[in-house]
Amino acid sequence: MADEHLSEEQAAALREWIAEGSHLRTLQHEAKQTERLEALRALAGEHGELQNERTRLAAVHAEQEKAARDAENSADDVRERVMRTETRLNDGTGLTSRDLMGLQDEIAGLRERIDLIEGEQVEALEAAEETASQLADTTAKAEEVAARGRELQAERASEDERLTGEIAEVEKIRASLLERIPADLHGRLRAEGSYPAAAVVTAGSCGACGEQLSGMLGDTYRNLGPGGMLDCDGCGALLLKIA
Repeated sequence: MADEHLSEEQAAALREWIAEGSHLRTLQHEAKQTERLEALRALAGEHGELQNERTRLAAVHAEQEKAARDAENSADDVRERVMRTETRLNDGTGLTSRDLMGLQDEIAGLRERIDLIEGEQVEALEAAEETASQLADTTAKAEEVAARGRELQAERASEDERLTGEIAEVEKIRASLLERIPADLHGRLRAEGSYPAAAVVTAGSCGACGEQLSGMLGDTYRNLGPGGMLDCDGCGALLLKIA
């Protein structure tokens, strides 16, 4: 390749094609939107954790409300027993003094039981209220995270649309420039891999892989005239002499 030289117009076209290639790779890297994807994954993880916490809190809240209802029903049952016992006590038919005292003691015990159950009910209600507050806070946080996720998704979609358009435009420019470059180079230039297919030399290094030119290759390069070409002995990229 070292004995082939491009005309000034061809060399200018190849140099611009190389520059547009660098622009294209930058756009393609931006199109991956790595930071946004990582942020979306983080938000998805956070939202999942919050949803799990909501499920847990909802179950706890349901248990606490059931405990409060059960306590209320139990207290109502004991109150009915109190009413029945008071009715017997007030009627007094066939009851001895000992019986009357026994009924009074029973009523006193039942009232103590009611106080105990009502205390348990209050504790259950207070716990349910606290859990409901935690559930509301967790729900609000989950909705906030979901909103941030939707906003980020919209930004990603908008950026993807913009970058897709710019990439298409750069590819169109490169295709047009390729028509001004000798046809025998087209196949090689289109076969870009890990490194650019063509580059210029910068500070004695290959502009594609960054490897310093060997002594012999560096001498060959320096002896080339503008438009001269040679192959990088590191990555194999086509190196264009521009001045």
